Amino acid sequence: MGTSALVLHEESQGYGQLVFKRTVSADGKVPPIDFKFEPRCELRNINTEWEDNAEVIQRGQFHCNSALKNHRLQANGFTRLAPDLIVLATPLNGSRVQSVLTPKQTEASLGSQTPTAAPLEYLGIGIEHIVFGWDHVLFVAGLYLLWKKRRQRLRQLIGQFTLFTVGHSLTLALLVLGLIAVPTRAIEAWIALSVLWLAWELIRKEVPGKSSWAHLVLIGAFGLLHGSGFALSMEQRGFPEDALLSTLLLFNLGIEIGQLWIVTLLATTFAFLEKTHLPTWSRLAQHTLTLCMGGAALYWTVERIYSYV
Repeated sequence: MGTSALVLHEESQGYGQLVFKRTVSADGKVPPIDFKFEPRCELRNINTEWEDNAEVIQRGQFHCNSALKNHRLQANGFTRLAPDLIVLATPLNGSRVQSVLTPKQTEASLGSQTPTAAPLEYLGIGIEHIVFGWDHVLFVAGLYLLWKKRRQRLRQLIGQFTLFTVGHSLTLALLVLGLIAVPTRAIEAWIALSVLWLAWELIRKEVPGKSSWAHLVLIGAFGLLHGSGFALSMEQRGFPEDALLSTLLLFNLGIEIGQLWIVTLLATTFAFLEKTHLPTWSRLAQHTLTLCMGGAALYWTVERIYSYV
């Protein structure tokens, strides 16, 4: 999803610096999000630059006829893949303002603290991050297909997803609390490699049976990686300090609901194909999904390693 953020810093009354950052979304386009001050302020010396062909950053100054705290900010241009604008403002001699503008809340006051989002909204944000994060979606799908290929029991599927959940929950919490730090590009490359590993496991021949300890350890390790990815994607939006624990738990619960939805959709689809006596279509669907996983993961791996080095 395309992330957009606006940082305002008032240096003297009505005058200050701004940074407007937009990340290219999944459709390859820069989010069309824009903003304006009410009452109107003039923007000057706006310079535009690109970072790794993935983020467009605009820097400049704003000039207002009165103090920044007397203004409101309005945003527009939201899309499905760019549903919000993060605002961080520091008025002169005032409290820092942090807010998230959305199609439902298109305005924010720059004179008082505005909550980033209601805690319950982080449940939906968590669901969005797993459902629209294609590398995460393919990893979850790959775990299900590998379980199906090995003809394992339901408790083994639950055990594998429990390991994955524990792994990504742990790193998500540690990163949000600031207890660890990770290199962004390297993590993204390793996440792509985790999907590529699953694709390889799906195409190589093996005797159906229980998961080995090495297999379980890898799933747990990849859970740690994907948790880092979730945390990095939330780096700019952030979690409200006054409700950190509740919003973190709700965000993580949203991720689990998204995972459950993906697995349920896959299980229902394959059950339908098999019960309607279409085993050929079932195998074709598995092979097609595996091919898509491998192709996408290989592309992501090369792209992310290239951008990292």
